[in-house]
Amino acid sequence: MHRSVYRAGLVAAAAAVLALGPAAPGWATTTTTGEVSAHWGDRARVQFTWTDAITIEGGTLTVADLTCDDAPVYAVVTAVAGNGAAVPLATTPRTAGCGKTAETRLVRAGNAAGLSRVTLSICRPAGAASGVGGFGGTSGSGQGFRAGDECVSPYTARNPYRGTANLGF
Repeated sequence: MHRSVYRAGLVAAAAAVLALGPAAPGWATTTTTGEVSAHWGDRARVQFTWTDAITIEGGTLTVADLTCDDAPVYAVVTAVAGNGAAVPLATTPRTAGCGKTAETRLVRAGNAAGLSRVTLSICRPAGAASGVGGFGGTSGSGQGFRAGDECVSPYTARNPYRGTANLGF
């Protein structure tokens, strides 16, 4: 009888694992790193940590002026909430010349509607562009895009804790 009780316990434990699945994703964190190169040659890099479906922990944002064209460059990281609202995370100071970098820390951010994705943009001031139009945005308190500047946003990180229903195909 002792063996049958032991086997019954193993069967019950195995059934619970199959029914419940693996541990909830909120028990772990996922660190994300993204890099972009603008078509004019400058680069930006972001690193941050997803903690769950609604929060990211701070990280770093770095921009490098590699073109030596006397035009400053800056980078912007924005989270997009599940309801579509933009949540500014960080904007680097403008670089000051050839080979220079600028770095800033990302703030911890969360939103009750969840965070669906994070975008990384690299920008240069209006007038620095060589005929390629960009897009402007708003710059509340020094955060975000400066109106008229040329920005490219080739990097988007989707929240791994939001599930496939939020991939936005």
